Amino acid sequence: MMGSMFYSFCKTQIYIRGGISRISPTSQCLSFLHNLSMITLAARYVSRIASNEQSFTSSYLINSCGFSPESALSISKIVHFKSPQKPDSVISFFKNHGFSQIQVRNLIKKRPKLLLRDPDKILLPKFQFFYSKRISTSDLARILSSNPHVLEYDLDNRIIPSFNFFKDLTHCDDDKVFLAYKNLSGILTRNLQSVFAANLAILREIGVPESILLAKLVVHPRIFAQNHDKFRRTAEEVMKLGFRPSKQLFLVALQALIQMSKPTWQRKFNAFKQWGWSDEDIISAFEKYPRCMILSERNVTATMNIYINTMGWKSSDIVNSPVLLSYSLERRIIPRCSVLQALSSKGLIEKSSVYSMVYTEKEFLQRYDEKRV
Repeated sequence: MMGSMFYSFCKTQIYIRGGISRISPTSQCLSFLHNLSMITLAARYVSRIASNEQSFTSSYLINSCGFSPESALSISKIVHFKSPQKPDSVISFFKNHGFSQIQVRNLIKKRPKLLLRDPDKILLPKFQFFYSKRISTSDLARILSSNPHVLEYDLDNRIIPSFNFFKDLTHCDDDKVFLAYKNLSGILTRNLQSVFAANLAILREIGVPESILLAKLVVHPRIFAQNHDKFRRTAEEVMKLGFRPSKQLFLVALQALIQMSKPTWQRKFNAFKQWGWSDEDIISAFEKYPRCMILSERNVTATMNIYINTMGWKSSDIVNSPVLLSYSLERRIIPRCSVLQALSSKGLIEKSSVYSMVYTEKEFLQRYDEKRV
């Protein structure tokens, strides 16, 4: 395109002297070349300024916030500044409100443009509103550092109306609204009234108790923010599997089916099949404890490895009691298995059972720990 512009502006005059052709540019051509060179110089100047600002931003993020060079470079492509005054004021604001260095870094990484906001005009009114809802400084720092999305929205037109709507809908305490926001930023940043109303109506229609419904909405709001048709189809699938809407397991099964794509569901199936489970075993376990399909594949593999390979227990026992998969490896499974192995090696017990994981702490100590004395 530039070539055609140049040609149109540079019609030439041709002189023949001594059989040699000489091409002389017109005044229009010379003018165009002058303008083009000025534009090129200006572009290079602007590019150099942007590059310098990006370099300054990267250095600032590394030295003042502790970012790695790679992270600093990535952020500097989104936001850049040529002096430390504004970002310094923003970082000081967050630290004065109880944010640790790590929390500030997490917040900036997720929402870099906050470094360019005016703390007193943009951020302070929102913090004052949050504090008026009796949330502690430490809790607010923890929530916003993991999900700072709300800080980019208008307080009066979006945050306050959304807060009041969700609280009125669920009849929950103020701090529970922030809990819901942590799990779904749309609670305070999107108009979810019509979405929630339509999906809640489906569950009320099939008999899910109001108390169970609203409690689940607070803890796992993302379930209820789904496309209405998908939500209805999934609720019908859960009913076909035999889950009773009046029981809490119905919503757990609904959560498992909604939040997993078909490829993810298949991966979970394969993770269980590696331990000898059939399709029927997996469905049976899901019906008994649907949360087993929400567990990560890594967690399932690690837990099953200890139960089967380390302790020598039967895979079929876990099928019959899939809640065994939900226990913490660090706090329950590994410590208890260590006790059982020690007792077995000393001949103090003949055999152990996977169901020893189900005992309360007091029951386990009474049954096994006293044998070591």
